[in-house]
Amino acid sequence: MDFIYAAELKKRFACYGHFYELVMMDGGRANCRSVLEIVDGAIAQDNPSEISLMVPDAVVVMMNPGSSHPKEIYHIDEEIEYPRAGSSMRKELVLTQPDNTQYQIMRIAVSKGWNHVRVLNLSDLRDPKSGSFIQRVEALTEIMGGHTHSIFCPERAEECAHSLRRKTPVPIMLGWGQDTGLIPLATQCMARLETEPTCTVPSDVHPLLNAHPSPMLQTKKLQWLDDMLAALKTQGEE
Repeated sequence: MDFIYAAELKKRFACYGHFYELVMMDGGRANCRSVLEIVDGAIAQDNPSEISLMVPDAVVVMMNPGSSHPKEIYHIDEEIEYPRAGSSMRKELVLTQPDNTQYQIMRIAVSKGWNHVRVLNLSDLRDPKSGSFIQRVEALTEIMGGHTHSIFCPERAEECAHSLRRKTPVPIMLGWGQDTGLIPLATQCMARLETEPTCTVPSDVHPLLNAHPSPMLQTKKLQWLDDMLAALKTQGEE
């Protein structure tokens, strides 16, 4: 496939995220993002939050939101404590700055003719350093309610089911990387995706891990794109 550079992708796509502050039962708090919506100009964006109720063309699950943050510096995160009784599936979405990983997803979208891709994560925790992130995840397992940072936890099953819907039964793309510290979160995710078709660029490290969409080397980025497109084609034909 032709490699489309970020400058061109930014003209075509916009990214909207739902940012919130997770409130835990011990009073602790964590900055989170529950979803990222990648949409092109074919999707109406005058009321971005309505995008959260739409059914996307495809869904991808990655590790965590990293350093993702709202473009609006005065944005105040909504406070959320799980479980939430009778909550709406509509989420307040705000513009975010795309990163290299999201550009890779946009390239897949262009190749497949998709206008809307929904990005979920094994964890909603916003942390750009994978080592620190894994440590925080492990620490939260000791806190009552701490595990609800993952949309794949039992308390968020309804929200997860809504977020996984697609217009067609295109496989859910998986790309959370190869850190063995992710295996507990990946196990929980795959249990939730048990009845869903999935596709991935596999890892030699562990069956539940997979290649990250945006490795450092340009040649590896291109290889991931080719491999994911091949996996989508193969899974789509089964």
